[in-house]
Amino acid sequence: MTDSLGEQPREGKKMKPGFLPVYAVELLFREEPELDVSSILNKIHERIRKTAINTGPFREPERVENEALRRKETTGSDRFELAAVFYHGDYTVAFTDAEVPAQTRLFHPREIREDLKWDGVLQQSWKWEGGEERLNEYRYAVTLCDWYAAMLPFQRRIEMFHSVLASVIETTGCDAVYWQPSGQLIDAGAFISAYPNEPLYGALNVRVYQMQQQDEVLVDTLGLTAIGVPDVQCRVTELTPDRVIPMIYGASYYLYGNGGEVENGQLLGGAGLRWRCERQPSVLGPERTVIDLNPGHPYYAGTQTVDPVGYEKDDDPGDSAGWSNEEDPGSGYRLREEDGTEFRSEREYRMREHGQKSEHGEANNKAPDEG
Repeated sequence: MTDSLGEQPREGKKMKPGFLPVYAVELLFREEPELDVSSILNKIHERIRKTAINTGPFREPERVENEALRRKETTGSDRFELAAVFYHGDYTVAFTDAEVPAQTRLFHPREIREDLKWDGVLQQSWKWEGGEERLNEYRYAVTLCDWYAAMLPFQRRIEMFHSVLASVIETTGCDAVYWQPSGQLIDAGAFISAYPNEPLYGALNVRVYQMQQQDEVLVDTLGLTAIGVPDVQCRVTELTPDRVIPMIYGASYYLYGNGGEVENGQLLGGAGLRWRCERQPSVLGPERTVIDLNPGHPYYAGTQTVDPVGYEKDDDPGDSAGWSNEEDPGSGYRLREEDGTEFRSEREYRMREHGQKSEHGEANNKAPDEG
């Protein structure tokens, strides 16, 4: 099984944590829908010309042992009744002895559990309108997944999946999608409008969490690792999420367009800014390796030791440099000028800057920490 770079998405003999060999979403309906698979096929043909269909009869219900389809928490069952299998000749994968088309599979409707708790999903579904009241109106779920598609380049995989999903939405009248890999609810109409220009719409979710320490916020993505692209995280203090989110989006789309490759120490971001990145374990679940962004002192609350804006972590803040910890307790950073001069805190730096201005005859009518 290979990704877009021809490298296996594995760590040794194990699949990389978070990668989904089968990618699935659930279309939500208020009433049990009638799936007209012939109409769905005709709509798919408008987007993927080389598509064939198998409508069965199929054997016994499939029991899929895969994270993406094990939906007992949604429907109370892990058995799936196939409605149709679509074979997409424009998206082929090569095996040792044959080349086969990637598939998408559509399953018959199943009832959603009445006691299902959506609190965590709703909290991180920023594009969702209508809240819990709207969500409680839905009674049935139709699962759509891919098959043999994990071997496609991830951009091609998402392109194929989005094309089929859009066709099913337009044919069935679905107006809500639970995007399990990214942990969010999406308005189906918003997806139809957005996905041609936003290839990660639905597949990428940006989450925001208030951490236990006061003023500390974690912003991360969910959904990229599922297709073989690293997710992104940033842990900050004294920065509001709206300052961080554009950087997260910028880094995510860079990774998506750059084959998922990035070097430790590389600068990534958006909105005209660049923050240092480093591969690290995710702070919050699910377990995966992510790209950690460092906005620099005094905002960064993570564990990177090299700062992108001229600050260098000091392992011993009270060392022989002779600076007191009283002014800047525990910050552990030094500010460096180009000539190598180091300062224990920004206040130290501003005090020296203020003194230099005084030597040049400038007015000295401000306190040092106001300079």
